[in-house]
Amino acid sequence: MSKPKFDTIQYLDRNESQYGPTPKVYEYLKNVQIGDVAWYSRDFARGVKSKLSERIAADYGFKETQIILSYGSEDILKQIIHRYLSRGEKVLIPREAWWYYKKVAYEVGGFNVEYPMIKGKLDGVDSFLYDVDKMIKIYERERPRIVIIASPNNPTGNMISREDLGKFLDVCRGAIVMIDEAYWGFGSTDNSYIKPYLDEYPNLIICRTFSKYFALAGARVGFSFAGNNLEELKGFTTRYLGYNLISENLAMIALDDVDYYQKVTGMMQEDKEYFYKEFSSLPGFKAYKSYANFMLVDMPRDIRKGLDKFLKERNMLIKFLEEEAFKTETRITLGTREQNYYLIECIREFLKQ
Repeated sequence: MSKPKFDTIQYLDRNESQYGPTPKVYEYLKNVQIGDVAWYSRDFARGVKSKLSERIAADYGFKETQIILSYGSEDILKQIIHRYLSRGEKVLIPREAWWYYKKVAYEVGGFNVEYPMIKGKLDGVDSFLYDVDKMIKIYERERPRIVIIASPNNPTGNMISREDLGKFLDVCRGAIVMIDEAYWGFGSTDNSYIKPYLDEYPNLIICRTFSKYFALAGARVGFSFAGNNLEELKGFTTRYLGYNLISENLAMIALDDVDYYQKVTGMMQEDKEYFYKEFSSLPGFKAYKSYANFMLVDMPRDIRKGLDKFLKERNMLIKFLEEEAFKTETRITLGTREQNYYLIECIREFLKQ
């Protein structure tokens, strides 16, 4: 066996950043002050939840009360379900989606109803697509209490178009609709639709996190834009003594360094194009178009076990999916250029055996 390029395990299976956050984050952490760790926030005295929610509200043109802070986007999903879903009620979720969507409803005695995605082409590249007409039919038949849309979706990497989203939201005004945008930023940094949608659909909540694009997963901080009908949720999530001050400061620093994150995302986009080209040249492989920091790749089922072992021996981990909706697909997190190129080198070496 050839000597592995990396001495430690390279985690291209977790959708965590391999580049890390802006270097300004580390400079701040070297100089954390007593007030950041020993004292509570006093932002409530100014009539706001926190300086971070105040900042986000100002940046996007919202009232501060419409910004909800959370322990990552996972936390706000859980809070929505636990606050609004009663025993026996339904949640409409994507079939090809993050496993946790399929678990959380059962925590309160609810049930899942799934809508399937379809495969097609987008800009000449194989892609998963939202089938909005099918979604509408299922919604009208099942009348769920809560609807979840992930854009970009994990693990398929696709987004829902503005046209399709608007068409769907018009139909399901009676439900609470959560748009999970945890992977916002990698495919587009457009924010122009947020306020018009929240003004038009008061049962809508758009959820984001600092974990992915801003590479602060360990800080566990997320935020959401909440429609005006979700007053109970806004109150449910408020913390009188404030939030994690260090996490808030890290998030503020990240928001200020636009150039760093655009540079990293540009390198990731170049490597996505490299992956599309390389995987399309391998027999039995198919890479799907991704607007996230990962890519879904279909590959021959009979090589999966052997390839997994081969990569692990070279300290490379990718996620071989074993779910009802995915039997031959693998999700690969976009790493650094060195990691990405080495992964392709390893796969080609394995196929030559």
